[in-house]
Amino acid sequence: MVLFMAKQVHLTLAKAIAKANLRRAEAGEKPITMNALAVQAGVAATTITRLARTDEKAASALSLDLASKIVTVLDCGIEDLLEAVDD
Repeated sequence: MVLFMAKQVHLTLAKAIAKANLRRAEAGEKPITMNALAVQAGVAATTITRLARTDEKAASALSLDLASKIVTVLDCGIEDLLEAVDD
């Protein structure tokens, strides 16, 4: 009998933005704001603000299309945006 440990996915947008801004600083570039991320991803700023919160609903509200746009703008991997944790 195989038991599977349930994992929960947490959205870590704030961490992904911070990590992207560290890379930008090292490259001598301006940091990206949540508003700039929203514009470049083609979504409302309120959407990015909602996703940056650390509530449990945020990850479930994130579409794969939007996740793809965010990681493209931030030049990061999906693992920087989503984190699987034991339930």
